Order: sequence, then C-alpha cells, then structure tokens
Amino acid sequence: MIGIYGGSFDPVHLGHLKTATSIKNELDIERLFLLPCYEPVHKQSLNYSSEQRLEMLSLAIQDFPELEIDTREILREGSSFMIDTLIELVEEFNNHTICLIIGMDSFINFKTWKQWDEFADLVHMVVLPRSGDQPDKKSLDTFDLAKDKDHLKSELTGLLYFSNSKLIDISSSDIRDKIANNQNLDQLVPSSVINLLQKI
Repeated sequence: MIGIYGGSFDPVHLGHLKTATSIKNELDIERLFLLPCYEPVHKQSLNYSSEQRLEMLSLAIQDFPELEIDTREILREGSSFMIDTLIELVEEFNNHTICLIIGMDSFINFKTWKQWDEFADLVHMVVLPRSGDQPDKKSLDTFDLAKDKDHLKSELTGLLYFSNSKLIDISSSDIRDKIANNQNLDQLVPSSVINLLQKI
C-alpha cells in the first residue's frame, strides 16, 4: 500500500512526522509520501514559500528516513486540488492500493472538496484521530467503513478507516505563534528545521 499525507507543512513539525510514521506502522504501508500543496484551497495564505517548505521537509525527513516527499503539487503550481493529484497517483502507482490520510477537520468538511464523490473510486481514506468534539457521523456516502486494517489490503479502493494512532497535538499555527514570540521550539520541530527557521 501507498500512503499520501497532504498538507501545507507551514512549517513541518514533529506532529506531522510522528503521525505519518505511526500511520505507516499501523497500516503496514510500504511507502508513505508527505505531499506539500502549492496553494491551499481551504486555508488562508501561507507564511513560507514553496521552496522554504520543501527545504524544511527535506531536512526533517533526514531524521525520519521511512518517509518520502512527493513534490507534484508544488511543481504543478496553482490551486492544489487533491482530486487532480490522486488521478495522477493512481496512474503512476497502477494496481497499488493508495491510502489518502487526512485529519478529522478535513473529514468533517470533506464534502466541500472538489469532486469529493469521486475519491472512493480512486483510493481508501484514512482519518486521523483528534481531541475534542467528534463528528456526528463517522461515515461517508461514497465510502464503505473498513472492518479493520487488513480489510484495506483486500480491496483496491473505496474504504474509510479511522486510525488508532496516538494523537500528537501540535499545530503549525501554534509553531508560528511561538516563532513570532521567540519561544522555544524544542520537542516540537526537528532541530535541523529550527536552525533553518532562525535564518529565515
């Protein structure tokens, strides 16, 4: 199985990296790609440029060699619509099961995504845990609920799986606030990324 974990990574932090590693282990994913967007559709503008975010990711995965980076949305430029990316990925990884990994916030707003009703024909969807309020309904019209992680491997597409991975409660907005206030980022961001952030 292939895992795709998209985001703005503005900046990347240990929450992203440890969550991605945890999901990779939980689901026995062969290759897991961090997929930075060029221009987010559902968020405000970015604090760091594409080049800066890619440089941070490249530094970060030196400590997490089990993770890879997919740069296609950065290279494509323009608004980053996941449906376009998934169509490309399915063509590239022909006959591989692809798991799209999203946060609970994205799951709750999933029906605002472009061509959301076509995703189940392309991938499985894996939803990360979150603290606080949970959605009223843990289901989607177009996806079937996966019985367990082995069920994901038995089907090529169309299953919805809620991860049991431990929640790592760090957000990029918290990191940006700490940077603005010259606060310590140890235990939140890889040291190599902290060094780069200090130069930007």
